[in-house]
Amino acid sequence: QAKARGAELGYKVILTDPGTDLNKQVNTIKTWIQQKVPAIIAVTLNPDMFESIAKEARDAGIAWITYAGALQNQDATVGFVHYENGFTLGEYGGRWINENLGDEARVVIFGYEKGDWGIRRANGIRDGLRSQVPNANIVAEQDAISPSEGLNTMRTILQAHPDVNVLLSIEDPSAEGAYKAWVNSGRDAHDPKVFFGGMDGTPEALKLLRAGGTIYRASMAIPLSALGNAMAELADDIINGRNQGDRMVPMELVTQKSPSAQKYLDEQGVTD
Repeated sequence: QAKARGAELGYKVILTDPGTDLNKQVNTIKTWIQQKVPAIIAVTLNPDMFESIAKEARDAGIAWITYAGALQNQDATVGFVHYENGFTLGEYGGRWINENLGDEARVVIFGYEKGDWGIRRANGIRDGLRSQVPNANIVAEQDAISPSEGLNTMRTILQAHPDVNVLLSIEDPSAEGAYKAWVNSGRDAHDPKVFFGGMDGTPEALKLLRAGGTIYRASMAIPLSALGNAMAELADDIINGRNQGDRMVPMELVTQKSPSAQKYLDEQGVTD
């Protein structure tokens, strides 16, 4: 969507995905700075490392937009309010606990201490949960953002805490991995006394929510079209001196059987 909206505004949007390879990302950005591209939008997993790089870009007259984070050396942020969105998920999970588990809740939180965004999401989840369940029994907090990390981490947690019945994750992929660990351990994927929830609205999570009836009960979904538009439009505004500040795109809480699950699947082009 960013490419499409950028083309409408007269730009060529180039996408590169270095994963978690910071050296590859830095080298790519330095090449863009040498090429004097008009704007750079970047994920900054290590904000301290990127402060000098962002300054170098801005000194070269390049607009710097931080994706889903913030630097001292930037023109603006595009992305989400991580804490608030995490709070919404935690709050919903807390309400569900009060209605279905009471004092029997045994909670696991998946976070990501290496990224400021991960810390803020996890803090929001924790605070949202405790806004509804002040004495929530959080038995484990672990870093996990990928399916394999979620699977392996939950497998270990279930061995140490077999009575776990709530998972709140800052990422749907790790929650999906935890869901597989749950099922692979012989536990019931339809257990009415278990709650799994994540963030970002990935296709697999949305499919589970669309079908309903499983332990996967919530996701904070990203409206991808709105996000893509915001990225292109914010860059255009800054380049042309019209910057009006950060652009935050609100996530939506999607629960079981919600029509929003299909809406976001359609937006992602998922046909099955």
